[in-house]
Amino acid sequence: MGFKVIVESTDIKFSASHFLKQPLQCTRLHGHNYYVYVELSDKLDDNHFVIDFTDLKENLRSIVKPMDHYVLIPKESDELEITEEKDSVEVVTSKKRYVFPREDVFFLPLPATTSELLAKYIHDKLKKIYSNKKILVRVGESKSTMAAFED
Repeated sequence: MGFKVIVESTDIKFSASHFLKQPLQCTRLHGHNYYVYVELSDKLDDNHFVIDFTDLKENLRSIVKPMDHYVLIPKESDELEITEEKDSVEVVTSKKRYVFPREDVFFLPLPATTSELLAKYIHDKLKKIYSNKKILVRVGESKSTMAAFED
């Protein structure tokens, strides 16, 4: 490929809460300020760009903004029993029961809401837009811990 653009902007982020099945402290409802970083690789186009940074950032924001300030629920989890009512969402785990206002929930087509799977989810959304480019997405739960997915 040769050429690469990198977006490591601190304003490409979302804040959300979630819970995992392990380890113990992550089974509690908790939240993160997730930072999203992207690298796209390809040949240069007629304008000598891999991609226009402005377009990439706008597309990335449109993917992460719907998750901002929501409870992330993995719709494809085998470990959760999810019941949707008109105004609420009940989530039952093996040891806990949560009831959230429906307007506070964002469902994801994932088996879990780990940073690894969030990176893949964002990657797959970007791949629909930039199908001919090599894409790496990193999702950070903090400045020093992150997970990545690339094709």
